[in-house]
Amino acid sequence: MRVSKAATLLLSTVVSVSAAQAPPAGQSLSADLGRYYFASPEAEAAARANLDAALESLDKFKGRINSGMALLGALQSYEDVLKIYRRHEGYLRLLCSLNRKDAACQANEKLGSEVSAKTAFLNPEILAIPNPQLQAFMAASPGLKVYDFAIEDIRHEAQHVLPASEQRILDGFHPEIAGWQDDLYEQALADIPFGSVQTAAGSLAVIRQRNLLASDSDPRVREEAFKRRYNGLASQRDVLAFALIHTVSAQDSLAKAHLYHDAPSRKYASMYLDPVQTRALLNLMAQNGEIVKRFERIRANDFQREHGTAMQAWDTSAPPQGVILPVTPLADARRIFHDALAGLGPEYQQAFDALLIPANGRADIMPGGGPNRYTAGFSIGFTGSTSILFFGRYDGTFKDLSVIAHEGGHATHRTLMTTHGVMPLYAQGPSFLFESFAIFNELVLADCLAEHSVDPHLQRFYREQWLRIKGLDAFYGAQDALLEQQIYDGVSAGNVRGADDLDKLTQQVDSNFSVFPATTPELRNRWAAVSLMYEDPLYDVNYVYGGLLALKYYQLYSANRAEFVPRYMALLRNGFDDAPAALLKRFLNIDLFGPSLLQDDLDLLNRRLNQLETAP
Repeated sequence: MRVSKAATLLLSTVVSVSAAQAPPAGQSLSADLGRYYFASPEAEAAARANLDAALESLDKFKGRINSGMALLGALQSYEDVLKIYRRHEGYLRLLCSLNRKDAACQANEKLGSEVSAKTAFLNPEILAIPNPQLQAFMAASPGLKVYDFAIEDIRHEAQHVLPASEQRILDGFHPEIAGWQDDLYEQALADIPFGSVQTAAGSLAVIRQRNLLASDSDPRVREEAFKRRYNGLASQRDVLAFALIHTVSAQDSLAKAHLYHDAPSRKYASMYLDPVQTRALLNLMAQNGEIVKRFERIRANDFQREHGTAMQAWDTSAPPQGVILPVTPLADARRIFHDALAGLGPEYQQAFDALLIPANGRADIMPGGGPNRYTAGFSIGFTGSTSILFFGRYDGTFKDLSVIAHEGGHATHRTLMTTHGVMPLYAQGPSFLFESFAIFNELVLADCLAEHSVDPHLQRFYREQWLRIKGLDAFYGAQDALLEQQIYDGVSAGNVRGADDLDKLTQQVDSNFSVFPATTPELRNRWAAVSLMYEDPLYDVNYVYGGLLALKYYQLYSANRAEFVPRYMALLRNGFDDAPAALLKRFLNIDLFGPSLLQDDLDLLNRRLNQLETAP
């Protein structure tokens, strides 16, 4: 990978700051919501009149989809609703993330339920059209051709779509059925006094500054931070277990209302994944979990040589002995991303650059974070809206750079789809494809930093981060996804009733993927730290398929960049006008369900592990 002299100089400069120091001070990046979304909450509320008008236009087709022109009009009206709604949804989500106590949080959830209820009639009515009549509609209205896959997407789960009246009622009650558990989880966490740990740089918060504490050079700091976090979770274990078990029960009830066997089956089918095949893949990943243990043993051997003591679970992010880990000021991050992503071509590079230019107002990133501010990262953007990157707390660690590479990848992908005119109905697709593109960015970033580090110890550090943060992501994702799958199975069977059962199940699953559960009792309640199980149930399986695909992209990118990049960019620009397996085959000749995907990735991971074992 080529990197400019300026970037090489920057990399050598950035690594001169110790991770034991305080987070880098510096100017934040602020999203200009007034320029791209709404000038104020009042303006957003007033603009809902446009959303109401779009919903009324769509409502005129209710019970009247009796011709090709009517079907075309209904689909076009629905796309108008999507464009307007997603602009409101993005704005409210950003406001909520800036202040988790803002009224926008509840307003966003309420608006989502209302829009779902008012559009619920569309899918059942399209499903009710007999196939011969649908073919006649398509022949009579050539404009429907672009909606081929959108119609197929609606009809491929025909037996699971409820009548409009039932779906409208279910959508109306959704917040009471499945919307409160995550709120309870967040409130329980907020009530835990995790506290702070005193370091050479001063006092650091256990939760908000977790990455800095985990990579502190003082083993006492790492251990105290680790135990404060897990013991804090244990102090509310009964409440957290109550919220999780009721999340599972609610999701299963909703799935059964739609005539699915259970919630996992519903989730996997919605992603164009076969539930039986997906379960089998998760079990196969567990059987190959030894590859994660191998990485842990390599790290443990290094740690033993450097520190003269055995590595513990809280030492997995410890810096190499005597090596100063980088802390990158936010202002310097732009140049790193500019050069790291150069290999993906000028269009991608420029689209990513645009996110981090302060004058553009397209990122909201705060060094050190802030009170009530969401600490993680995400991006928003949709057809007709400008993509914006959000990162709640930036401390300048490599992990923070990796998060920006990931979430900025989502924002850049959305920008590319918008720029190339992807229709609203094709701007959304299975999340594991979205995740695969973002994870690939993280692999490229880690390799760039490794290749151009002037210190061989730091080069090894970045090689390890390539594996630890994203190279093994499919297996870490499988660890969480398999745990969640077994929790659903256990609750359904009546075997998981409380925190003790969750502890036991967690130890059983985690022992497939790590050497530490057997010797670290705090890890028995790791289930309470998997926030996605509450926030977005059954999402973790996306990291399994996304991680496997990202490794495959990396293989193709490394083997023949000139051939891979144009095809990859075409896939990003295309949107989701076909099933994911078909898109991957069409653009990159990847067989999503073939055995070679996992085997090729295992071969790559073992080669990288061999390099770590043999390198000085």
